[in-house]
Amino acid sequence: MIFDKLFKQNKKYYDYEKSISYNAKARKISKPIRLLVISDTHGDLALSKTLKYDIIDKEFDLCCILGDIHYYDYEVILEYIPKDKIVALLGNHDSFDLLKTYDLKDLNGKVVEVNGIRIGGIQGSSRYKDLAFPSFTQEESINFTEKMPYVDILLSHDKPFTISYNQDNPFIPDFCDAHDGLKGITKFLYDKQVPINIHGHLHTSDLTTLKNGTQVKGVYEVELLEIKDGEIKKID
Repeated sequence: MIFDKLFKQNKKYYDYEKSISYNAKARKISKPIRLLVISDTHGDLALSKTLKYDIIDKEFDLCCILGDIHYYDYEVILEYIPKDKIVALLGNHDSFDLLKTYDLKDLNGKVVEVNGIRIGGIQGSSRYKDLAFPSFTQEESINFTEKMPYVDILLSHDKPFTISYNQDNPFIPDFCDAHDGLKGITKFLYDKQVPINIHGHLHTSDLTTLKNGTQVKGVYEVELLEIKDGEIKKID
């Protein structure tokens, strides 16, 4: 009780979105698309019959893999989904040679077009461990995304950086850093007026909206998503 009271009295927020100036709201996607999104299975897909069922006989236009997928999981995925329908990103726990091992299209910094919709990607998370795994400093993430062309949908392993606790505060746990998100993602979504961002990393399934109108969808494990009339929703 004492800790909770001190925490509420001392927590401070840093609102990164307030620092970004913009003149236009996010665009809208007028064309429909279905995406089978897989993220953060960490070996569970190879062990779970339920998760295997979620990828079998599904109707979708593109399979989007967002990272932190074990080698064993890829074996299952490729048993049911053809490579030419897959784009993939590396997560902060993946080795750099993972996608080459399975000859999969690496979407990091690149763009594909499906149903007239441009889809791009950025791998990794904010850096909190050594360089052996995909990651960025905040400055590196901004420099990286500044070189990317516009997209209608941004796929990312990490989320946009929006609000963070002040880390000088002794009552805020240090582990918040690893899941604050990337400023480069946020700035890109604003600068390019991107309608939709789909990310993993947080092990949550949620839908939020940035102040510029970008819809941000978190995905955990396997979700079938439909974008129709400019709105994104999960298909059960």
